[in-house]
Amino acid sequence: MAEEKINSGSKKAVIAAVCLVVVVAILFFVWRAVAPQGTEGGKHIVVEVVHGDGSSKEFPVDTDEEFLGKVLVDENIVEDNQSDYGLYILTADGETADDSKQEWWCITQDGQSLDTGADSTPVVDGAHYELTLKVGYDY
Repeated sequence: MAEEKINSGSKKAVIAAVCLVVVVAILFFVWRAVAPQGTEGGKHIVVEVVHGDGSSKEFPVDTDEEFLGKVLVDENIVEDNQSDYGLYILTADGETADDSKQEWWCITQDGQSLDTGADSTPVVDGAHYELTLKVGYDY
């Protein structure tokens, strides 16, 4: 009788583990399907850095890269500050955001807000990307 309870408990544990693996696999494939996708091939973009004083500088770039983060670093538009979550933009075109003043760099594409960070923003041929120094975290 005790052996039946152990076997029954073991069977339930194995079934639960298999179900968990299946759910994780499904979530992984859903995530891969909806994640932003880069495209191969040559692209021409413009990256505009809008400084805290309102001045701006445009950087025309021809690239084969699929995602914006690598372009920004390779073209020396931003300093390469990697975090656990990817590129953390602290300095752009020589201007460093001051955390004590709640300054940060906002990335937009053609004036529209993005839901992605630099490393997961696909490079789109002909696009205009803006890095704007913002003040205040309640944006």
